[in-house]
Amino acid sequence: MKELPVLALTLLAALVATRLLMPAARHFGLSWGLVDHPSWRRRHKEPIPCSGGLAIYVVVVVAAIALWATVGPAFEGRAILALGVAGLGVLVLGVVDDRFGLHAEKKLLGQALVATIPMAAGLTLDSLWLPGLGVVELGPTAGAVTLLWYLGFINSINLIDGLDGLAGGIVMLVLASIFVGVVGGDPVGMLWTVALFGAVAGFLRDNLSSQRIFLGDAGSMLLGLWLAGLALGLGTTAPAVPWLAVCAMAIPVLDTASTIVRRWRRGTSVFRPDAEHLHHRLLEVGVSPVRATIVLWSLSAAAAAAGLTGAVHWSASIIVVAGIAVAVVELAYTLDRNADPSMGEVLGYILGARRHLDAVHEVTSHLAEVIDIEHWRPRRESKSIVSSEDPSPAPAKPAAVEAAAGQEKADVVLALPEDSPR
Repeated sequence: MKELPVLALTLLAALVATRLLMPAARHFGLSWGLVDHPSWRRRHKEPIPCSGGLAIYVVVVVAAIALWATVGPAFEGRAILALGVAGLGVLVLGVVDDRFGLHAEKKLLGQALVATIPMAAGLTLDSLWLPGLGVVELGPTAGAVTLLWYLGFINSINLIDGLDGLAGGIVMLVLASIFVGVVGGDPVGMLWTVALFGAVAGFLRDNLSSQRIFLGDAGSMLLGLWLAGLALGLGTTAPAVPWLAVCAMAIPVLDTASTIVRRWRRGTSVFRPDAEHLHHRLLEVGVSPVRATIVLWSLSAAAAAAGLTGAVHWSASIIVVAGIAVAVVELAYTLDRNADPSMGEVLGYILGARRHLDAVHEVTSHLAEVIDIEHWRPRRESKSIVSSEDPSPAPAKPAAVEAAAGQEKADVVLALPEDSPR
């Protein structure tokens, strides 16, 4: 394969450049308050900078300029420029959300406005290739379907970004699927895909290291937008690419869809955050964070390979079997250690068919404990001082205790004990 040396050089350059920029991105995040603090929806116990997406944006833009000057654009030039501008827009939106917090409805409106930029430049889903059916024209529904396409990618990556390496690994699987879709027929598209792959791989190295850094809403939404745009752009010459991208996105899309249905059935706002995503439920049944990431990576690889089986070659079915096998083994390992509950109950709970799991508290006792990071120790000390100064009971004590308990419930977070697997 004559393109192999150039592909390897592009991959290595993007990876190294991202690695070199990551300390600066980490410092910027800490200095400007782009920090993910511990909360009831987070498992880390210390503030972590969430500015990794900034480094990815810089590296990919520089790589795009270099590739455009040497081998040409991957697809129509104005569409690539629109993706760059839209990427900057969603990055700013995410930075504001990471720093100050945005209401989910306002964030969704901002995402929709940003998505209109590449749509206006021609990056639309007018038709979709499906196995056995060929190219299906979308007709007058193309505009609405395209907007849903962008919002689906953006929010699916954003919502699945809950464990170290999870979102980054899934993005790399999607890019690998896109690469296979254009390999042999679009060498320029292969280079552009590899450049983005290398940037994400460089981030993933720091995301999983002791010098941890997160994508943040800015980074996860940026990658979702670029995946959606890249699949549509390369799909003009390789019609199967959008189908392959959707298949590789199966787990994030399933997580997003189940979240919407779950909140709708409970009568709560679909924008209201909770701790019941797929990765949360895996942790709840006793799967360690690392094993939960492996399970979701494996299932994503199986879904991506299933798409390749229908579009490229049947031999990809081997990866489907392998991915499912790895996921089953990881779950079986956890359930064997915990003895209870059964595999059927666990799968029903993880997929949302069961709202509760009877043995969940027994299962997770070794995994996590509920602690109050910032307030537990001061309250304990203050209670001991009050009791030593005035041992006589006060009439208002029950109400105070009740209020303190309510406050503690609002402040607790899920955190791993020191000896938990990582």
